[in-house]
Amino acid sequence: MTEPIIRTGRDSIVSSRMALRAFLVLVAGSAMLGLLYILDVVQDTRLIASGATLAVGCLATLVAALVADHGRFPRAMRASTVVGWVGVAVWLFMIWFESAFDWRDREVIARIGGAFTLCAVWGIFSGVTLAPRSSGSAVVAVRWTVFGLSTFWAAFGEFALAQPDVAEWILDTLIGQQWSGRIIGASAVMVGAGSLAQPVMLRLSASKEGEGAIRGRRARVSLGCPRCGAACALETNTDGACPACKLSIRVEVDEPRCSCGFLLYGLDSPACPECGAMIPEALRWRAAAVTPSQASTPPSP
Repeated sequence: MTEPIIRTGRDSIVSSRMALRAFLVLVAGSAMLGLLYILDVVQDTRLIASGATLAVGCLATLVAALVADHGRFPRAMRASTVVGWVGVAVWLFMIWFESAFDWRDREVIARIGGAFTLCAVWGIFSGVTLAPRSSGSAVVAVRWTVFGLSTFWAAFGEFALAQPDVAEWILDTLIGQQWSGRIIGASAVMVGAGSLAQPVMLRLSASKEGEGAIRGRRARVSLGCPRCGAACALETNTDGACPACKLSIRVEVDEPRCSCGFLLYGLDSPACPECGAMIPEALRWRAAAVTPSQASTPPSP
């Protein structure tokens, strides 16, 4: 049995005006609380911390939704979002009820919140890192280096939250404080530099090895206006209007993808090269080829 084929579609968060407006309200509210705190109108730091925590959670959710909106790791992005909001809930509980616990209990709660937050941040960061597609060896090397280093340190961070004494012994005694600092600093530099370099490298190699997708790209299309029937020449994936009646028209082109998110444009093999699922011939979408005889033959009257 062949695996189901999905088409890329708008993520529920990205396509929801209510969710986007809620994000804007939370971010604006956090900014307003910050200004009021600076002006000494609001003095309760718990409000500031809560607003900042919610704003960060909204930002991470939006990033994850944008990755899923492009057909990449939708389940992983949703799982990371859920884990992240569990972490947000733990931090909010810590912020408002900190005084009710002693330092040992506060430390345990902080470790739990940190574990959920670190897992969510790693999942979303990995999705952003692995989402672009390119077969260029340099891009692939940078991508997997960044992913590998971030995965290693995320796993070590989770271990350190669970066993802080053992992690401290590994860094200070087994490796040594001097070398531990150097290794951590070098890893941070490589992850940061690789994250900044990858978009530029993808842009430079786009003309040579682009995946061929037209979703998100602009192409000229001709159609009749559904209101007045006038001929319209529009660009895909951008807002347009009928030249006669000014009806707003937007044409979006979607291409078939495998259930794992791999774009099926120009696929020659019967199986998905990423997950191995069998792809029906009808879904191996290709642009129409023009033969030399067709190009030289004038159109019939």
